[in-house]
Amino acid sequence: MTNLTERIQLTREHRDLILKYGYVSGRLETSLRRWPKDQVIRRVGMTRVELQWLIGDLSHVCVKGKAGSDVEAVADLCDHLEYAQQTGDGDLDILW
Repeated sequence: MTNLTERIQLTREHRDLILKYGYVSGRLETSLRRWPKDQVIRRVGMTRVELQWLIGDLSHVCVKGKAGSDVEAVADLCDHLEYAQQTGDGDLDILW
């Protein structure tokens, strides 16, 4: 059993960007696709390897110009994921 050591808060927009530009599969993809319709923010568990690969996938689409008009949003998501990876703090700093 793989250890889901990374707990990252994501918005619904983050989820959509990950499913559109990331190469996710298996348990992580299932978790993202089962997102409750009325839930704006959700904490998603993933392994360190899944987090690293996701950052790589999203960074690649930014660098190669494949994100189109989403490039700024994808870059912001990469920043959030990289910060979580480096610090262990996957919380969003959103004021409601």
